Amino acid sequence: MKKTITLLFIIISSIAHSQETVLFDRSFHHRTTDSESENKREYVAKDSLITIKDYYKGVVFRTGEFYGFHDLKNLDEFIWYNSSRQYDKSPGLKIDNRKGTLIYYSKDGSPTNEMLYDEDVVKQIQIWQENIPILSNGTGKYQLDYKERDEKLFRIFKDSIELDSYVVRGQKNDTVFFKTDTKAYPKEGLQNFYGELAKNIDYPKLSQLLGIDKKITIEFIVNENGELTDFVPLDNTSLNFEKKAIKKLEKMPRWIPATRNGKNVKTRFKIPLTFKH
Repeated sequence: MKKTITLLFIIISSIAHSQETVLFDRSFHHRTTDSESENKREYVAKDSLITIKDYYKGVVFRTGEFYGFHDLKNLDEFIWYNSSRQYDKSPGLKIDNRKGTLIYYSKDGSPTNEMLYDEDVVKQIQIWQENIPILSNGTGKYQLDYKERDEKLFRIFKDSIELDSYVVRGQKNDTVFFKTDTKAYPKEGLQNFYGELAKNIDYPKLSQLLGIDKKITIEFIVNENGELTDFVPLDNTSLNFEKKAIKKLEKMPRWIPATRNGKNVKTRFKIPLTFKH
């Protein structure tokens, strides 16, 4: 009887406190079996609390604490949906009575911002700039100059809610909005857009001969007319991967543009792509 009780205690303890490590794709959306992935998430579950650490190239860039989760894959989708807000909400995502906080870090380990996810409501707890807190009781204005791109980012908060977020581009003399009433969206749907794009991009012949896989991310603007413009590869240009992707993106159908206060506006989008030989 004593052995049975001891064994039961061990089983209960292992359930109440467990650890797991999983590799992810570049956007930390989907788990991957690619052993060369540089994105890793560590989970520690203890009773009703799950803590995570996200690593990129061996460096922690994000940590979090979450409550109400029993399925780690649902937690993955919860983090993805609330942190991106640029993509569709998975129909299987459970959010009722689920909440948590995320803290992001710079390369030197300093915190940059902390957010609260309460079901599908995102609140900004704090933003730091050069280790100086920007928000007072969740209210304040954050500004960041991207001199190399001649852009200025503005984010405005009140009571931990982001009221506005936009970039002013000096060379273009325009404004790109991130906080919009409706999102820019492919007319045929995002999944169909990805499928059509992947189907029609030719694998670079030299890369195919060399047996090279390549992961790239392309950033672009969806303008007021739904046109895809201003393509920027966010990875090192090599072997024409980026050129081929941009060439195909330029020919893709127009999207439904984002709207703000009843008007069409410019917004920015990022697409991760993987070429496999």
